[in-house]
Amino acid sequence: MKVHSALAATIADHGGHAVFGVMGDANMFLIDSLVHERQVHYVPAANEAGAVLMGAGYAARSGAVGFATVTYGPGLLNAVGTLVSVVRQRTPLVLITGETPSARPRHSQRIDQSAFAVAAGAGYVRVDEANAAASDLGRTLERAASERRPYVFACPSDFTFHECGPGVAVRTPTATRPVADLDALDRAAGVLATASRPLVLAGHGCVRSDAAGPTARLAEALGAPLMTTLPAKGLFTANEYDLGVCGTFSTPPAVEALRRADCIVAVGTSLNRLTGGGEGWPYFEGKVLVHCDTDPAAILSRHAGDIGVVADAADFASSILAMLEEIGHRPSAFREQCRTEPVNDRPGRGPTSLELATALAVIDEALPSARMVTVDGGRFSAEAITRMRVPDARSWACSFAGFGAVGHAVSTAIGMGCAAPELPSVAVVGDGGFMLGGLSEFNTAVRCGLDLIVVIVNDSSYGAEYRKLQAEGFDTALSTFVWPSFADVAASLGGAGIRVTSRADLGALTAFLEARKTPVVIEVVLDASQIT
Repeated sequence: MKVHSALAATIADHGGHAVFGVMGDANMFLIDSLVHERQVHYVPAANEAGAVLMGAGYAARSGAVGFATVTYGPGLLNAVGTLVSVVRQRTPLVLITGETPSARPRHSQRIDQSAFAVAAGAGYVRVDEANAAASDLGRTLERAASERRPYVFACPSDFTFHECGPGVAVRTPTATRPVADLDALDRAAGVLATASRPLVLAGHGCVRSDAAGPTARLAEALGAPLMTTLPAKGLFTANEYDLGVCGTFSTPPAVEALRRADCIVAVGTSLNRLTGGGEGWPYFEGKVLVHCDTDPAAILSRHAGDIGVVADAADFASSILAMLEEIGHRPSAFREQCRTEPVNDRPGRGPTSLELATALAVIDEALPSARMVTVDGGRFSAEAITRMRVPDARSWACSFAGFGAVGHAVSTAIGMGCAAPELPSVAVVGDGGFMLGGLSEFNTAVRCGLDLIVVIVNDSSYGAEYRKLQAEGFDTALSTFVWPSFADVAASLGGAGIRVTSRADLGALTAFLEARKTPVVIEVVLDASQIT
């Protein structure tokens, strides 16, 4: 078997149901083998950066390793920025590329690729022997899954038509489940048993270990309201005591609950300053923290009374729950004091004019209830994260988490849509982000026949920069743009669009969405000076 065929077989045999890429010299024969020999769904992205994000979106939704492929040299470098985001979100991904022919040392596209991959935080595996290419790829898949990070897999183009030996049997990686220290568990249970106003905060570790049930039962036993970190949004959607996201994107009622709590139980999260409310961790100040994570280096301790437990999230929650039941612990009344109405039941501020909160609330109601949602970075993000509901944590991705980059949402949503084509995939983006990274990939969704809904918050500016320039008394004109109608652009790219400029226009959204047969754009036109 030739190397290109052997690599395709390894991908197909080990979960590669979809591969996202941009074709070039390094991967064209691999792509042909994927499609014609292995019937893998190949999604031809418009840009290498988009291909990586699509693979990451697929992994986020499916829980499996994502696959992307680009050519060597400039192809790989085009993907480095998005590779950083995937690294920081701890997403397992294998990015398959090549290296320039060894017989051409002065090849114009030759570069030290490993240096860029390692600088991005990704692993780098180079195939040194053609006969071992398939087995090398198999081991790379194992490492990406077990380490929860992307790997760049580079097979020199010289090897493409060489003979290749069989691949290895890829073991299904099992997440490391450290055995919790019994003394630490006992001390944590003791602290929680005496807490008057406990609050349970769940992170993405609870998603990975299917710990939503045990964590919710622990919260019930404690009488604690529930919150999640931003990456775990949607974990407790059906729970009446869910207060939403903890941190800088918290709603006012959630912030009030955080301030009143005397003990925070952080389960399956590494925590960061944004989760704590910003620099100085204001939301955690003066509270005892019981922190569970699988990574000892991530355990946060800010006070003498804080307790860290290195454990799997589900194991931790179940163990503490058993200890509380054994001593006959009775729950506090704190969760009952923290009830709040759904955020979209609260009307927007303006009585007649179109403003962001009202527009997003109406759009959320008009969207199908079963959907996946990705939110891009921008001045609109807080409102979007607050108001756009998701049915579960696997139906959610925050595309700017980790690296703070904008323009990633459309590609991420495409990847999620390929993992679950039966559901619409919704991307909420700004006008600048759409032009930066969504415009060309919208057509990718059209070509692939995906059910993609893009909500563009169009204030004709780079909103965050507009606000900061305005606050310092600088000229805001440098941050503003005159764009074409994005609704018209969507139609020109093979989709459909609707332009919303007033509250009256919002009334047409439900019929527009119900009639969609192609990817669509909902363009919400706002005044940059009116968005807070």
